[in-house]
Formats: sequence, C-alpha cells, structure tokens
Amino acid sequence: MRRFVTLMLIVILITPLLGEVGAANNAQPVFKIDMTIKVAPVVIENTSTWLGTFKIYVVLTDPHQRAYFDYLASNNTTAANDEFKSFVKELIYDNIKNNLERRYEGANISSTIYLPSGGPVKVLDNWSAVVTFAVTNFLVSDGKKLRCPVAGSLDFVYRGHVFDYTWDRLTLILPKDYEIANLAPVPDDLSENVAVWNNGDFIPLIELYTQLYSYVRFLNATRKEISLRYDPHEGYVQFNATFTGANATRVIISQLLKSFRATMNIMSIDTRQENGSLVVIGVARPEVAYKETSSERIWKAMVKLPGAFDSISVQGGSYVVAPDYTLIITVTEKKSTYRLYAYGIAAVLVVMAVFMLMRRKKAGEETKETEVGPEGSEEKHPAESEGEESLKEAENGGE
Repeated sequence: MRRFVTLMLIVILITPLLGEVGAANNAQPVFKIDMTIKVAPVVIENTSTWLGTFKIYVVLTDPHQRAYFDYLASNNTTAANDEFKSFVKELIYDNIKNNLERRYEGANISSTIYLPSGGPVKVLDNWSAVVTFAVTNFLVSDGKKLRCPVAGSLDFVYRGHVFDYTWDRLTLILPKDYEIANLAPVPDDLSENVAVWNNGDFIPLIELYTQLYSYVRFLNATRKEISLRYDPHEGYVQFNATFTGANATRVIISQLLKSFRATMNIMSIDTRQENGSLVVIGVARPEVAYKETSSERIWKAMVKLPGAFDSISVQGGSYVVAPDYTLIITVTEKKSTYRLYAYGIAAVLVVMAVFMLMRRKKAGEETKETEVGPEGSEEKHPAESEGEESLKEAENGGE
C-alpha cells in the first residue's frame, strides 16, 4: 500500500513537468491571481517615501497540485496548510520580490520591503491565500513627476522553468489628490484615480504629477481675471478671482487658497465652480493711506496679489500695479457743497445768536443804571417832592 501511495505522489508531482518543457514566455499554470497595489505617500522613521502596498489574492487552480494538497490534508490538515503556505510564499511572494529587487538594482534605487508580523502569506480556505507586503520608493520624484521604477513584465519561476507572472486582474489605487500624467498600458477602467487591468503579466508604467507642478500647470493653462472693490468707510477690499481653462483638483484649490492667504491679509475666502471656471471670492484688509484737501478726501489702499493676472478691474476707483504684484487702489470722495453751505449758515447763526445775547445783556445793564442814579442815590417820586416843598413853605410862613 505504501508503495502505491508513493507511486501516486510521484505521478502527481511529475505529470505537470511533462507540459512545462519550452514553457518560457507562457502563462503561469498554477494560480488564479487577483492583485491590488495601493500607492500612498508616507513618513517612515522621519523619512518621506512613496509606499506601494501589495495584496495578492491567489487560488490554486492546478488540478495535480490540488489533489496533492487534498491528500496531505486528509492525513494532517495543519501540515497540509503549512506546506501550502510555503508553496505560495515560494511562487507568489518570492517571485515578485525577486522581480522588484532586480528592477530597483537596475535603476540604482534603494528600497525596503515590509512584511506583516506573521509573514507575507495568510492561508485561506479551499487552497487559497492572500500575500501582503509593502515596498518603499514605489514612486520616485524628479521634481515634476512621480515615476514607478519597477514597471515592466514579471517573471514566474516554477520548478526551474520561467513563465509569465500572469494575473487575472490588477487594481491600482492612486491617491485622489494627485493628477495622473500617464498610465501604460491604458487601463481597462479608470475612475477617481483607481485603474483596473484584466489578464496581464506586468506592473504598469505609472506617472503622476507632483502637487506643486500640477498647480503650476493649472496656472499656466488658465486665464486669470480679478475684480476688486475698496470700501473706504468699511475699510476692506472685496475681490472675485476667476480661473478659466483647466480643471481644478482639490489639491490645486487648496494650494490656490494658500497662496491668497500668504500674500493678502484675508478676512474670509471661499471658492465655487461657475460655468466651468473656478471662482475665488474673498475679503481682505488692505494697508491704507489717507489725505484730505479743501475739496476732496483721498484713500489709497494697497493689496498684494498672489501672482500675475491677465485682467484686473477695480470698481469705484482707479488703480496702478506696483512691483511684486502689488495693487494700489485710489478712491476719491468729493466734499459736499451743501455741507459747506450748511456749515457756513450754521456759523452765521451762531455768531448772530451770540451777538443778540450780548446786545440784550448790555441793554439790561443800561436800564438798571438809569433806575439807581448817580452815586447810588435813589430818585424820589414826584408826589413825595411836592409834599416836602409844601411843608417847607408852611414852616417859613409861620416865622
């Protein structure tokens, strides 16, 4: 019986090799593979890098290998799973690891592979597994673009023969706030920076624009207009800036708002999409110089713009453009003639009122002096005077 079992195992293991002669450049015959690569910027040990996290779901499809592992499991499930785990590690993880290391070495770029604490392979049911690992420097920047240095076809070495590392589906998840410069081959589906390819054997060519370069591209591709209004009585500048001709991503909008805040004393700011254009609406507090003449009030408000604009308009005033994108807005207000007349009439009325009061006061004082007489003696009533004179005459007659 043992000899029969041994013979069957030899047949099971040798049979696949009979079809592998001359198998180079052919699809790997062992697994159904669904691969996902998620790309993101990270900081590891105070160093910024682009991490590519691989999750490779595999299902064993080779009937001879399935029969072999079924036989092992019938005697010892744990031993069968352990052997299947090693089998997957060797064919799925080790093969792709060797491909990546050769590519990094050829590009003269260092990289580190990070594994889960339990190792790269986790065995699932029905002779399936998931392989997980992450690799640093999956994208490398040249200042304008982020490129993948390991793009290209993958090899799959199985029992001394080289096959294509074919997969059924590859999903590439890129950060949403980065603009795609190029993906090759063209994906079968692309939506919100998630690309999908079917039936391939490669890591695709990946190129993203850096966020700063995307912002520069946006500014170069758009017509930029700004309209401003300075209210001297409220002391602030209202502005609408319109960017037309290119799509503004979330990162571009964030960068644009940051540039306004960095150059203008912003009180409030917001954006909206309007007829295919990006509109920035804001309120800023300017530096103000004020002077006054006999007939005018003049305000000069100075604001610094975040960059060059193709068109500038100012409502309710004039402007000049000074160096370093500085705008000087002049608002002139004529003094009202009616106010001058009113002030003049009021002044005359005040003078007349004061004059009348002084005149009345003087007249009252003169009347009082007349009643008292000289040296403070009182004037006598005429009747009293006549009585005194009659009395004197009687006295004289008696003599």
